Amino acid sequence: MQLEVPLHVYRSRAMNTDIEAVWERQALRKSTSLEKIVDKWFQVVEQRFSRFIPDSELSYLNRRSGSLTLVSGAMVEVLSLADTFHIQTEGIFSPFVYDALHAAGYSQSYDIVKQADAVTSGGPSFGAYSMTIHPGMKAVQLHTGTRLDLGGIVKGWSAEKLGDKLKLTYGVRRGLVNAGGDVQVWGGSSAQEPWNIGISSPWHPEEELALVSLRDGAVATSSVYGRRWNHIKHGVQHHLIDPRTMRPGSSDVVQCSIVGDSLISCESWAKVICLLGLERGLALLQAKCPRMEALIVSKTGDLHLLRRHQQEKERWETEHVDFIHEAAN
Repeated sequence: MQLEVPLHVYRSRAMNTDIEAVWERQALRKSTSLEKIVDKWFQVVEQRFSRFIPDSELSYLNRRSGSLTLVSGAMVEVLSLADTFHIQTEGIFSPFVYDALHAAGYSQSYDIVKQADAVTSGGPSFGAYSMTIHPGMKAVQLHTGTRLDLGGIVKGWSAEKLGDKLKLTYGVRRGLVNAGGDVQVWGGSSAQEPWNIGISSPWHPEEELALVSLRDGAVATSSVYGRRWNHIKHGVQHHLIDPRTMRPGSSDVVQCSIVGDSLISCESWAKVICLLGLERGLALLQAKCPRMEALIVSKTGDLHLLRRHQQEKERWETEHVDFIHEAAN
């Protein structure tokens, strides 16, 4: 009989969100070393991709809008992914919402914005936003006037990359990385048991709507209630910008959780469904990503579950579901 190795849980805060990493308990020295690796990784990611840090690589790239700019391999990777999802989601996932976020009042770190009424000048801008990526030479040229916000993809990318690093580089056989509710898991919580990931209510975060059981894979949740603030002119705003209006989205979906293989993809699609709404969002998701599943909360409080036809019944545990949508095989 195989003896189970207890789990080590490490929590910290980075990128204005709560971070949790779980792995099989190692010798004290090795666990301490892994904790330092987790902290260092998220520090590096924030320094590279934050639009709030003046000397970050993203801020440098935005300042050079219109010019061909040499960038890091990590930046090329993230921008290439953002471009792929922009095309796949027919423009609903967009890295070109920097100006719209500022117009809505999200011009500083969320920890600062949520403490006071936001004040901005001007309205949303509808420029000809685009970029050209040159992967071979590690260079990017933003169309003149284009500035990027990568908050909609970097959180999932950073958690997934860290999970891969722990698994492949440091030999962590089973583990979990949770960056603000975006979760990548592998190996199960034990040799026999999957990971059980709770999905909270958008209105009452202390309450769980469902549990998702996964041995390997990802869960990402996006919600219009996740990051909200009060704008002195426009009232309550949130961070999910609809690129069709360049304003915070207002569909019939208030929260969406996506289950799939890749956290990067799950995070992007969760946001897209919140912006597109229930009918159009589900239709596009099933057309583009038929292997994914989704738990969606509507404005009226109805719970919609999109599940794969042959999926085990044990995947989802919830007290009730108002509507079940069977995904095509």
